[in-house]
Amino acid sequence: MKKIVIAASAIALFASGITAAPANAAPVAASSASVLAECATVGAVAAGKGADGSNLVCKKATVGGMKGKTVWHYPTLPKIKNVDMIVPNSPTSGFGGFGRIINDALKAEGLTTNEPVVTYKLPPYNLPLRYLNVDMAGKAGKLAVTGLAVVGGGLTSGSQWKASDAEPIARMYAEYSGIFVKADSKYTTMKQLVADLKKDPKSMAIVGGTLGGVDTYLAAKMFDALKLDIKDLNYTGSGGVPAAILSDAKYAFAIASYGDLRANVEAGSVRVLAISSPKKIAGINAPTLKASGVDTVVENWRGILVPPQTSAAGKALVLRAMDVVQASNTFKTYLEANKASSGWLPGAKFDTWLKRFERDLKTLYAQVGLL
Repeated sequence: MKKIVIAASAIALFASGITAAPANAAPVAASSASVLAECATVGAVAAGKGADGSNLVCKKATVGGMKGKTVWHYPTLPKIKNVDMIVPNSPTSGFGGFGRIINDALKAEGLTTNEPVVTYKLPPYNLPLRYLNVDMAGKAGKLAVTGLAVVGGGLTSGSQWKASDAEPIARMYAEYSGIFVKADSKYTTMKQLVADLKKDPKSMAIVGGTLGGVDTYLAAKMFDALKLDIKDLNYTGSGGVPAAILSDAKYAFAIASYGDLRANVEAGSVRVLAISSPKKIAGINAPTLKASGVDTVVENWRGILVPPQTSAAGKALVLRAMDVVQASNTFKTYLEANKASSGWLPGAKFDTWLKRFERDLKTLYAQVGLL
């Protein structure tokens, strides 16, 4: 099998993340201001500290998780009219949960004038990409979830549209994937599973997310690390991984984000054998893949797009709203529950990063035999 030659940094997500401010945090100076951080002097201005390069002002919050506190905020609350969150997968998918929590945060922070709705557009990913880039072009209020699965799934489904053909707003989420088995599986450690995978990879049926997504990529990276032939990869893409691994005995194991199966792990119906992170994650009772003899690290990400032909003012409004969302208590609680972190990258920086990511992933998928 051809060895992957692109450095791991080609798909590394971020150099730094957003760290939640502790309770009763000391006031933050204008030079270091970020939205919803506490400040000292009402009326003070933090020039250029908004996500879109606009100013933040020190004001008393009248809505949201910081209500009653004096915080850095946008001069005018960035309210979006008629929010319609486009999710490129099922309600039970990781994308579904991400889209809904953003809607929840928009409501909690007073950033929408209506009850947000969700539109689900199921894979293959060429379909939601077409819907966003063609059917929704120029329409206001439309927000679309994107992520590694959309980029990779667009490639494997032969889509003529890319995520970057829309208007990238912000990257907002980073997480790692896990290797999961049913509670009654004979495998109690990743090393046991790897031993059988090496013996007869074709007989080891794997279920994960839709073909082309991060789960597919992690499976291919595992095969590469173990020097197994990609042609023996017995992978089935599913929009409902928890149901598949629990109900169908043919699957030896599942690959999914930890957040997708967290409830099943906590309920005891599923075990997590390993995590694709570079080091052990607090709160997850499993070693890394590297510590289990599979030398690979894979990160997943999610973000928000708006349709092409959205006005500059429309993009700036959504970007400011997403800035508030990523700093909100609602969103931070979601990150913590899913053992995820903020991969916050706003505006033009995300646009540039996404285009590079699309190029790099296309090369990587070709190298591991997914294209």
